[in-house]
Amino acid sequence: MRVYLKISFLSLLSLLVLIPAVRAASLDQAAIEAYVSSLEPVKALGERLQSEGRQNFLEREVLPRSGEPFDPHRRGVVALQRDSADDYRELTRIVQQHGFTSAESWALTGDRVVLAYGALKAEAESPEVLQMAAQMKDMDPAMLQLLPPEARQQMDQALAIARAIASVPQADRAVVRPYLARLDQLFSR
Repeated sequence: MRVYLKISFLSLLSLLVLIPAVRAASLDQAAIEAYVSSLEPVKALGERLQSEGRQNFLEREVLPRSGEPFDPHRRGVVALQRDSADDYRELTRIVQQHGFTSAESWALTGDRVVLAYGALKAEAESPEVLQMAAQMKDMDPAMLQLLPPEARQQMDQALAIARAIASVPQADRAVVRPYLARLDQLFSR
């Protein structure tokens, strides 16, 4: 479980631009190709932000809070738009060069790709993550109150991520499956 929670900032920013409350129609190969091709220049933007010491606000923004969905790409785009208009414009320019109409459309695709990727990885490497999500589904929220505040927040975030991964539609998993090796390579850099 910790492996999925300890995403470096650069990886997280690469993932930034996973499931909004309303899903787009279908995730298709062209959208995945466009997303994958955008990752290197988005990563370069993230490296620049990190070198300027501005990664903390994004790291804070992309993790879910209690009761919120796990959609780090969308959250990152919203944070950039709100707190760093120039960087938001730069991200928009980058993703438009890869066929997206906006940073928001890129974020929707990115969230779906990364969640499907996470679901496939969990199925193959850590099925206990999916089991935990199922078991914790009906957990009494008062149980979390027994934990210290920092541990409670981490557990809440872990549960939100696990639930999001467990709820990824089979169709999204199927279309992302052929990209696992490429995504492994991109996310490990």
